[in-house]
Amino acid sequence: MIRTRKSKRSGTRVDPRFFIIIGILVAVIGVLLFILLYNGKEEITDNGAMTYSFSERNAVLIRDEKVLMSAEYARLDYLREEGEEVITGEKLATVYKLGYSDELMQSLLNARENVYRVQMDRIGSTKDARLDEMNEAIAALRARIEDCVMLGSGENLEQLYWQLESALKERMDYLRDKVQETETLRALYKTADDTAALLETWTETIYAPSYGVVSYYFDGYEEAMNAEKLSMLTPDLVNRAIKDKGSAVWTTGDRSRACRVVDNERWFLAFLTKSGDLVRTAEGVEYDVEIKGYGTYRGVALDPIINGSQVVNILEFDSDIGELLNVRTASVRISAAVSGIKVKSEALKVENGITYIELLRSESHITMRVDVLAEDNGTAIIRPHEKNETLSPGVRYWNRKR
Repeated sequence: MIRTRKSKRSGTRVDPRFFIIIGILVAVIGVLLFILLYNGKEEITDNGAMTYSFSERNAVLIRDEKVLMSAEYARLDYLREEGEEVITGEKLATVYKLGYSDELMQSLLNARENVYRVQMDRIGSTKDARLDEMNEAIAALRARIEDCVMLGSGENLEQLYWQLESALKERMDYLRDKVQETETLRALYKTADDTAALLETWTETIYAPSYGVVSYYFDGYEEAMNAEKLSMLTPDLVNRAIKDKGSAVWTTGDRSRACRVVDNERWFLAFLTKSGDLVRTAEGVEYDVEIKGYGTYRGVALDPIINGSQVVNILEFDSDIGELLNVRTASVRISAAVSGIKVKSEALKVENGITYIELLRSESHITMRVDVLAEDNGTAIIRPHEKNETLSPGVRYWNRKR
């Protein structure tokens, strides 16, 4: 008998419902991704104007200044008044180095007088109008010195002594050309010259390196915070200066900083904002700044410095610094009338301190970095951050819901 083999069915039948479930899952994931990535709506940019305003903000003042250093000194003789305008090459201070003694000056004055007595013995009683003028000037200086010492006239005693020394030298040199030199005079001249040279080794003259105003006050931040180091400003440095209250004092602890020469028509103000905030100063924009207790000034913003969670905002001024010469910290109010492109604030996003807007062009999303000039009631005035980019009214942008 011939047996017939039954053929087996290959494979297992898949339930159609499996494919339906997979399709539903894919659809749900797609919808979720769409909601996450594109949930929002199109908006249109427009022209707008607004007022930027910050009130009661603590700020630091930074100057374009040069700190003039010297050898370690015992004391300084200030040759110009605090805040006085000076020109390049002008004498600002005489430094008396550590170890200097007032006896050196007295020795020089005595040496010049000894020369004069011998010169007069040689010249006799010859009438000389120029010599009489010199003697009158010397007598007047001696009287002022006596008033300063005995009556407390308030004059600078060191300056008076230097003026007297200069007058005595002028008289000595004048008579030197008129009196025949002797062995005695030659020895006295040498003593006076040697004493003057010795005095020079113990003193140093500080000269103005440029035009500006001179100041003898220091608060310890002059070298860390100045016009040459603006790019190195940090939030920590600004905060420390604010907490120290910036109290300037007449002398310095290191006894080597002599004075400062400040460009009185170029100075800066810096304050902090959070890097996650939309609003900060924008480079090139003019701001009105009311400095509490000093008045109102107009400054132009430099490019803000983004540093971690904070931003250092810097304004530059070209007006007379006036009473702010020795002020380090102040409370300020800042405002500006600005105009630009108006958008919804919620359409802007901030990442690592940088603000962006998402533009729609040819159905694609393009990210542009922007500066927020002002923001109020859910509306912001912006401009492109990069100078070679443009943003006009009527441009579509994406307002993604958050």
